[in-house]
Amino acid sequence: MGQGILVILFLGSGYSWTIILYKFFLFRRVNQATEEFLRGFKRGKRDIFSLSSSHLSREIDPVYGVYQEGCRVLSKRGGKKDHIPEMQATEWNRLEEDMQRKADAETRILEKDLLFLATAASTGPLLGILGTVYGVLIAFQGMGRYGSATIDAVAPGISEALITTVFGLVVAIPALIAYNHFKHFIGDYSARLDNFISDFITRARTEAKNEINRESR
Repeated sequence: MGQGILVILFLGSGYSWTIILYKFFLFRRVNQATEEFLRGFKRGKRDIFSLSSSHLSREIDPVYGVYQEGCRVLSKRGGKKDHIPEMQATEWNRLEEDMQRKADAETRILEKDLLFLATAASTGPLLGILGTVYGVLIAFQGMGRYGSATIDAVAPGISEALITTVFGLVVAIPALIAYNHFKHFIGDYSARLDNFISDFITRARTEAKNEINRESR
């Protein structure tokens, strides 16, 4: 049983580190791609559709994916390059809702596999305790066979108890640290998505108003 617990902990640790390393490099790429896109969006002097053909991939830039969704909705309502359609307040609200749903979907993609880290952080110490209890049981059985608490009687059980405890902590501590770090990143990134949606709609409404003013002259 003790060896079985160690195997489970070893496999869990390996998978946890796979997720940790993958998420670390993924989030770094996401942050870099988002920074690049937001710089282009904020200093862009052309119409709001000007970045729709950007080389950035939505797979690594959720903000760009939300931007594409906003452009798609505007195009569906009659918008095109150098032209923002005139829309009612309810239509602007629907645009915001569509972009927010896209942002939620992108956030869920970022959160994928984090549940395993949370599970490893919570169950690792419990498996370690289970191994500890089993090791102590083995130690008492050894004492019963030898009739006394000699080193030969208790050493196998105590060593197994300590090893499983250590392995349980080795699995749980990195998983917990990584989980908290990634959740903090996703929380901040979700706020950036909300801010971008607000900026996108404000800019689109401003361009639509400016176009109406030009046409009325």
